[in-house]
Amino acid sequence: MTGAHYFHPNSAAGKNSRRDGGDRDRVWDLVSTYGPDVTRLCRAGPALMSGVAGMGLSAGPAGTVPRIRFFSDTASSQLEAAQLTQDEGPCRDATATRRPVLAADLSAGSWRQRWPRFTPAALDAGVRAVFALPLHAGGVRYDGAVDLYRPTPGPLSSADHLAATIFTAAAAELLTLERHGLSLADAFAHGWRSGQPADAADTTHPGTPTTTPPAPDRVLLACWFGPAMLGPVREQIGVLALHQGLRRADAHRFTLAIHEAVINVVHHGGGHGQLLLWHRDRRLWCEISDHGPGIPTPADTPTDADPGQSGWTGLQIIRRACTSLDISTDPTGTRLLLSHRLDPRPPT
Repeated sequence: MTGAHYFHPNSAAGKNSRRDGGDRDRVWDLVSTYGPDVTRLCRAGPALMSGVAGMGLSAGPAGTVPRIRFFSDTASSQLEAAQLTQDEGPCRDATATRRPVLAADLSAGSWRQRWPRFTPAALDAGVRAVFALPLHAGGVRYDGAVDLYRPTPGPLSSADHLAATIFTAAAAELLTLERHGLSLADAFAHGWRSGQPADAADTTHPGTPTTTPPAPDRVLLACWFGPAMLGPVREQIGVLALHQGLRRADAHRFTLAIHEAVINVVHHGGGHGQLLLWHRDRRLWCEISDHGPGIPTPADTPTDADPGQSGWTGLQIIRRACTSLDISTDPTGTRLLLSHRLDPRPPT
């Protein structure tokens, strides 16, 4: 650990991230329990919110028409279909405004005026209250929303609103994982939160490089980490980097880069996060994501900067250690995607 980070620990953002870190950890609880399949998460959704009778999910990449991904019952199916065919409704408004839409009583005249075609269809389906939350979490936005409904009027309780917000963030996270095109089922089955990896198949001889070619598109590690996981995560990344063919010096730098990202999540990004490590196209890839307050847009830094100079930061360490670094960040969180090219020659 270098102690040089790219967050400001005394900033308001850092203090806020520590204050509600427990809620953010619940996001990762849902992701690790029900992932990687967003449909499995959605099936559990209504039971997680006592004041909700059913739910639907429509989602698509930003700038596209959301497609129906899930509905829990006949009523939610009718709601999702009506919004798709009528091109209006709470999902459309939540997507456009990037804010929750909370219709506590659809029989009120204001909602009939706002959605003249959707509202009668919803009432005919037996729905009196509907709530839509936009899919925006971890620095990534989708067009679409999680739609919740019930047959009785009334506002969403504060407890259910919080549960719905956490659920929606987890759904957005699983949608983001789909973009990688990886087979994640086995990785999630062996994923770990306790500080010890469940599958040590690749770490029989820690610290010893292997000449066995790594399997392409293989997810090597999925883990959800917090303060107690810093040491185990760093150790496991170091071992896996060596076993996948990185030379010892490169493996050390790559491990240090990932550790810098992880420790900043713990200290300033909500306290908990997710890490995925995989091999593809002769590179090791690592994604670290959090649902903290985001980071300032980093200024360009010279690649030949001296680590001893004033101003050396965690992001500079990461950039220098990696072949590539992509950053997505906004007030809903930060996502770092790192890669390191594997040497085509056997390690020596």
